[in-house]
Formats: sequence, structure tokens, C-alpha cells
Amino acid sequence: MICVLLLLAVLVKAQDDIISQINTPLLQKYIDLAKQNYPKRQMFKSSELSAKAKIGIASSTYLEAFNASYFYRPDNGTIIDSTNPYSINGFQFGVYLNLGIFLRAPSLVKQAKEEYKAAVFQSKEYDILLESEVRQKYYEYLQLFNDLKIKTQALTDSKAASDGLRYKFEKGEVSLDVYSKAKAITSLAGSEKLLAELNLLKVKDSLEALIGEKLENVK
Repeated sequence: MICVLLLLAVLVKAQDDIISQINTPLLQKYIDLAKQNYPKRQMFKSSELSAKAKIGIASSTYLEAFNASYFYRPDNGTIIDSTNPYSINGFQFGVYLNLGIFLRAPSLVKQAKEEYKAAVFQSKEYDILLESEVRQKYYEYLQLFNDLKIKTQALTDSKAASDGLRYKFEKGEVSLDVYSKAKAITSLAGSEKLLAELNLLKVKDSLEALIGEKLENVK
């Protein structure tokens, strides 16, 4: 019973210490790296840039509505109809307006701007979600790191206790049942340590997948 209470006290202390273990500058580096490297975030930024480019394309529709042309007839050119000549000597310029395209241009520009706004909002929303996910994985990593330390210490203590009981068992000071239970507890502590290592590796891999870097390389 005393051992259980001591273990609970260690667990509570470890949980209380997690907040003090948060490295805020390091966490911000993780977030910045995720925004820089994570492929899905880059996809949203590319969509944002593509939507922005479409505004310029839509704006150029105004120019497409106008068509300029010119005609040149030399001074010594022959007039086909001398009575009613439509052409005069020299240059003639003309500007033509496609009213349909001109009237459609404002709506195309507005649509392009709205699509750009939507792309910006989607990009910002994903930044928020990505940052939240990085934070959660970092907090989970700290929790499992502490859990592994506890399980490692528990295994060390169990081995020490088991070795002490083995010595007493060999001297006939304790029963086989007591010694067997101590060995079972040590075996269980070893399994829990392995599980804690596995869980820590999993969350470490998840965090590294988000930031695109090995944790050891981020200082």
C-alpha cells in the first residue's frame, strides 16, 4: 500500500512538472518549422497564390474588351471610288469596344477577389489547426517522456528489490511465493517500460512528421 501511494505521489509530481518543462521558444520553432515544411500547409499557400494571380488575369479582361487597329494608304495610292472615297491618304486609327466582355469584366474581377479571400481564410484556418496539432504533440511528447522516466525508475527499483529478495530466498529468509511475486512485478515493470518507450517513439515520429525535422536537430 505504501509503495502504491509513493508511486502515485511520483506520478502527480511528474504531471505537475510538465508545465514547468514547456520550452516556449523551442515550441515556437517547432510551429515555424511545421508552417515552413509541412506539405499540406504548402498546398494551401500555393492555392492562395494561385487565387491571387487570377485577380490579375480577371483584371486584364478590361483590356481584352478593347481592340485597336490602324490602316495605312500611301499618298500615291489609288482611290477605288473617287466619287465617294472612304479611305484617305496616310494612317487611319480605330478603337473598337466589345461591350459584352467589358460588362462582364467587373463580375470576373469580383469573383477572383472573393476566391482569393476564401483561399486566404482557408490558409489561415489551416495554420491555426496545424499550430494546435504541433502543440498537442509536443505536450504529449513531454508527458510520455516523463512517463518513460517513471517506468524506468520503477523497473530499476523492482530489479533492486527482486535481487534483494533472491539473496534472502537463497538464504531461506523468504518464501518462494514472495520471491516469485517480486520477479513477476519486475517482469511487469519491464513490459511497462517497453510500452512507454514505444509510445514515446510514436509521438516523436508524429511530431517530426509535422515539423519536417528530427527533434535532435532543432535547438
